Amino acid sequence: MATSRPAGVEAGGHTADDGLYGPDSVTWRVVAHPSIGLGGTAAAMVQMLYPPVMYVIDQASSVRENPELRAKRTGDYTATITFGDTATAENAGAMLRRLHSTRKAVGPDSGRPLRADDPALLEWVHNSLTWSMLRSFETYGPGLSPAERDRFVAEQRIAARLVGCDPDSVAQTAAELDAYMAAMEGKLALSEPCLWFRDMVSPGGLAVKPADAVKGLMTRAAIALMSPLHRDLYGFKQSRLGRRATVAATRALLAGATSKLPLEAAIPQVREYVDAHAFGARRRRAVVPDPVGAADPG
Repeated sequence: MATSRPAGVEAGGHTADDGLYGPDSVTWRVVAHPSIGLGGTAAAMVQMLYPPVMYVIDQASSVRENPELRAKRTGDYTATITFGDTATAENAGAMLRRLHSTRKAVGPDSGRPLRADDPALLEWVHNSLTWSMLRSFETYGPGLSPAERDRFVAEQRIAARLVGCDPDSVAQTAAELDAYMAAMEGKLALSEPCLWFRDMVSPGGLAVKPADAVKGLMTRAAIALMSPLHRDLYGFKQSRLGRRATVAATRALLAGATSKLPLEAAIPQVREYVDAHAFGARRRRAVVPDPVGAADPG
């Protein structure tokens, strides 16, 4: 996308052009904001409440063995398709589609075969991610106008195409997105592997270190983004007063972060990260006496 590049946004090895969105997009503003991590965490928790998605993730990925690595790969993918150049973003999408084509599972109750590239699963994952990112930016970031909300949702059709969705099948406006999420609530449930996922994301216990206290706040902040039904299914108890306190504390924390690293500085940093860690790109290997093979993607 050819756009006027802001000062400090330079071209690099995987950022040779402005990519599929560009600096004039709402998507760049949303994904470069620190609230994106909370949106991603909330999205993962919401997505796993749809049992077919949870079964595929549990049976056909490395989430139990290395959840941190899987979360990192998801973040790398989002950064790559958002801030990478056109060729790099398209390559990332192609690699993800190839990975999805090999990921299969079986419904433990029905015995029905499940596939990661099933259109209904892809549509749920896409819409729930878009919904969570939007809620996070509006709750913990500067927010968007109604027109910008619709524009952000419409821009995510690019991400839908890359992952293998029919772009015309996903939500086109914020109202359509909210309607889709409400309609899906009757299909959600806390499956057995979802119990493990809940306990992994929100282990509980008292925070004894400052870092643990911040991590606990971030977990509560992500949970606060979920709908009342989502929280009820997981058994998360948050009073209205508790949610307000969580939101206020998180907004203050992220406001401090953005004052130190404003948008015009954050975007060049994330583009530099994409240059070094683009999803699906070949890595330049250093010559070492005893090389270690790369981890299997999934």
